Amino acid sequence: MSHEHRPDRRLRVAALLLLAFSVALIRSIDTLLILTAFSGAAAVIAVIYKSISLTALIKRIFVINFFVFWIWVTIPIDWPTPRISPEGVALALELTLRINVIALSGSVLLVHMSGIDFARAIVALGFPQTLGTLLALSLRSIALLENTRARLEQAMRARAYRASFSIRTIRVSAQLVASLIVHALVRGERIRLGMMARGYTTLRWPTRQHSHWHALPLSEWAAFFTVIAALAIALILPRL
Repeated sequence: MSHEHRPDRRLRVAALLLLAFSVALIRSIDTLLILTAFSGAAAVIAVIYKSISLTALIKRIFVINFFVFWIWVTIPIDWPTPRISPEGVALALELTLRINVIALSGSVLLVHMSGIDFARAIVALGFPQTLGTLLALSLRSIALLENTRARLEQAMRARAYRASFSIRTIRVSAQLVASLIVHALVRGERIRLGMMARGYTTLRWPTRQHSHWHALPLSEWAAFFTVIAALAIALILPRL
């Protein structure tokens, strides 16, 4: 299926943006806990219906919470004393819940969406076309760099390289990062030349003719209003 004929997912992107904006403003721990529960339940349902791979979901959440771990190391602890700061604990908990809500919701709402699909949805929501182009190229470049990194690491293992706590490991890791930077520059230039050869300009990015709002599938509307309902319940329930 070409990108021109893939489903229009602008409502899912709109729902995720609305959720992310709301979560960033919410300060109530109870509300964030409810939203986290809703997001986790949606992710479990998606795994049961095989929309999302359980392994990929666990790996994504693990990587995200690895960085969350450093939030708990740095924010709640007053290192000069050292002592635990209640305000720091509350802030770290807020950040943890916010990050996990957005990560779980994004995994569900953006499932099966490529970088071009996401960029088209952004443009359809009224954002500048140049922003959609930038997102599409950035996501594509990230995927290419990830493939390059995997091939370089495979070549290193084939030459009996094993990471260890040593100066050699630091030196080889620095060389790997330098190689990735060089590959990024070369690939970026090749992509630019290829797009210019095809008559690319930021004002003529090939967007499809977007469907009218009333013509969007009922499943997309259902996902959008489900997010709104979850937000409403999470805001009202703690006050009851």
